[in-house]
Amino acid sequence: MDPKRMSRRHFVASCAAMATGLVAAACAPKVVEKIVKETVEVEKIIKEVVKETIIVEGTPQIVEKEVTRVVKEVVEVLAKPEKAVISFWVEAPSTERREVINEVYRDTFNAAHPNIELELTFTEDVDRVLRTAMQAGAGPDIVTTPGAGFILEYIIAGHVAPLDELAEHYGWRDRLLPWAYESGVVGGHLYSLPLTYESMVVFYNKTLFEAKGWGIPTNREELDDLIRACVADDINPFEYTNSGWKPATEHLIGMFYDHYAGADNVYKALIGEKKWTDDEFVEAMALMNDWFQKGYYSGSIDKYHALTGDDTWSAVANGQGAMQMSGTWCFQSIGPFFEESGQEWDWFPMPSLRKGVKPVYALATGQTESINAKSMHQLEAGAALDWLYNNKRRALQISSSFNFGEWMVPLNYTADDFPVGTDPRVVRFFVDFAKVTGRGDYGYTTWTFWPAKTEVFLWEEYDMVLAGEMTPAEYQARAQELFDEEVAEGKVPPVPERF
Repeated sequence: MDPKRMSRRHFVASCAAMATGLVAAACAPKVVEKIVKETVEVEKIIKEVVKETIIVEGTPQIVEKEVTRVVKEVVEVLAKPEKAVISFWVEAPSTERREVINEVYRDTFNAAHPNIELELTFTEDVDRVLRTAMQAGAGPDIVTTPGAGFILEYIIAGHVAPLDELAEHYGWRDRLLPWAYESGVVGGHLYSLPLTYESMVVFYNKTLFEAKGWGIPTNREELDDLIRACVADDINPFEYTNSGWKPATEHLIGMFYDHYAGADNVYKALIGEKKWTDDEFVEAMALMNDWFQKGYYSGSIDKYHALTGDDTWSAVANGQGAMQMSGTWCFQSIGPFFEESGQEWDWFPMPSLRKGVKPVYALATGQTESINAKSMHQLEAGAALDWLYNNKRRALQISSSFNFGEWMVPLNYTADDFPVGTDPRVVRFFVDFAKVTGRGDYGYTTWTFWPAKTEVFLWEEYDMVLAGEMTPAEYQARAQELFDEEVAEGKVPPVPERF
């Protein structure tokens, strides 16, 4: 059709088509703009068409009236889009904590976003259920995994979408702790954000320590002295068990890697500049085995395999055991045991186990969140994700229901951000963690930074070392073989650079 002989009918139809195109553009990933801005652009383009078009049918006044009508219709469409329903499966906590998550996260998000409905589904064994759904080409809009090491399989399979544009729009890089943001970057693209972060520390019976006059160890020599004092008084130096959670052994493995082999060496091994068979790693596993053989953990290897988690915490709370190396997720569960015993707990950072090795906090993510590549509402899912990270007070309000042991999103917190009445021992950890890791003093946890097969081998086969069926050197050699295989397959998770 000759553009200079456009009929009134065709003109209006063209205006509507252009308006529709702009509405569609507003839903594209690169155009995350306000509705009012898009409306102004529609009107400007239509008026330009009016100026440059010779109208055969009708008068300019009639055309202006049609323009106004079309713009009004576009505004109405933009103002009342179809509600997007966003599905989000999360691990099922207690009923009380579900209510807090629903009230503080879901309900406030839905109230602030009338055109989006966030649906939370609390799911038992969510990792297994999700894996089955994703492999079938389904799954929720927001994808949860147990940590950065687990999301890699979905990235390789193309199951999750890159988040770079959303991250730029919402400023996630500036909000999150730097290492936490980088833990989700694979091949130069962001694919996941941590929902919670954690570390390993040494919990101890403060009442017992004060009664015995024991100080907090700050190096290997002081720790050895403390262990000898415990043994002399018939007290288990450490309590722990893997009976209820077999991977618990890797919590200890990471502690010995970071604090004996050294975090710098762990980093070099993860990026291929060192071998897991090097002396410092073999010696770290030999030291851990030596402590087990001497009964430093729960009194014996048999008890380590038999006791429940409640048994070990009760032993520490009653002074039968002095300490427990464990994760900060225990902030949510340790209290009742000490309340029952009438004693007091506290924690301290794991000291260095070898001269020249710097004490560190291990980096760990407990859960990650991504967006399903097949989601029809990726922008809306991005908005739901951002609601977890855009307000420190709201984030801490949720985490406080877990006593900051879960749903602890990795933001730049200060002591003033925590709710009034927060346990000062908890605040002290998170403030010190941010300070220490912020200057580059951090180590690495196996469940966050090791590839899957190697990580499973570490905790599953260490029992062979404890049973005397495999030497620490043989154990490390097999770990290296598996690691090499996964490097070749591109399955090593991203590792934050040291600085």
